[in-house]
Amino acid sequence: MKRTTTYASRAIFSALALASFGVSALAQQPDATPAQPQAPEAKTEAPVFKPSVPKVSGLINVRYTYNSDDATPNSFDIRRLRLAVSGDISPKIDYKFQAEYETSVKVIDAFVRFKPVRAFNVQVGEFKVAYSQETQDGPAKWITIENPSVVGKLNGYSDISGLKANGRDVGVRFYGSVGAREGFDIFTYRVGVYNGNGINAKDADEHKDVSLYAAFSPIKPLTISGAHYFGKYAGEKRDRTSAGVTLKQGDLYVRSEYLHGQTGDVKHQGVFATVAYKFDFGFQPLFSYDAFNKNTDADRDVESNWQIGFNWQINKLLRTQAAYTRKTFVHSAKEATDLVEAQLLLSF
Repeated sequence: MKRTTTYASRAIFSALALASFGVSALAQQPDATPAQPQAPEAKTEAPVFKPSVPKVSGLINVRYTYNSDDATPNSFDIRRLRLAVSGDISPKIDYKFQAEYETSVKVIDAFVRFKPVRAFNVQVGEFKVAYSQETQDGPAKWITIENPSVVGKLNGYSDISGLKANGRDVGVRFYGSVGAREGFDIFTYRVGVYNGNGINAKDADEHKDVSLYAAFSPIKPLTISGAHYFGKYAGEKRDRTSAGVTLKQGDLYVRSEYLHGQTGDVKHQGVFATVAYKFDFGFQPLFSYDAFNKNTDADRDVESNWQIGFNWQINKLLRTQAAYTRKTFVHSAKEATDLVEAQLLLSF
């Protein structure tokens, strides 16, 4: 009996040993079943419309003005109060809405832009008319406190035609740039079609105004521009031409521009030049001269302005400006006047 039990025990032990050996051997063998290729992960396409969180920005501009002209009281005023909302609707579509309080509340920007490629973009709505180099920037970046007189009178600000529209109009614009280099474009263009009646206004006739603007930068510091505006306002011809040059070399800023216009049968012309230099701590002294001839045929009421002043960029948001301007008149009975302005601008 014992011998039978011993044989049984040995048989069981041998079977377990063989089983263990077989399992171990199988574990060391490569898998006979070939690995099935994994299906590639499906690519998730970016949505066509993916609105961004709207960005809110604004400008508060407080000014003090002293004028030697007895008819103009010296005063503090809120020169500008602006609030803007902008954002992206998709990677190639964005928008902006901007309202301003000056003497009343008005919408000055309300547009949508479609930007398929760098060389060709479309802008629709109300926005600045591309005409003069000087007006491409906003007041928070202007070197002088106000636009030179000739720019204001020939570009829809306090236009000699009677149009007061912050240099803006309602219409459509095609624009773009080519020859991209590090930090600048060699050639930029803007072509616009507008009502010609200013901001927040429908066209008063069947005529549409057209603006053509081109800028050439052979090197980064230098920009040469030319523009022409074919227009009509209050039933009269309103054509404008400009040619200008800007040099931004380090902290040195130089800009000059010639402007010519015709309102009805009267021709006008003017020129301005501005030089400024910014020091390390944000202090920027400047000198500017502009002249405007109201009627080139009669050569009378020629206005000229000599200005000396400074800008001080205190920090990213806060900027101060101050200037003294001597205004004189040639071939006119008007007396020369002295103007002192100082203002604080908070941009956010």
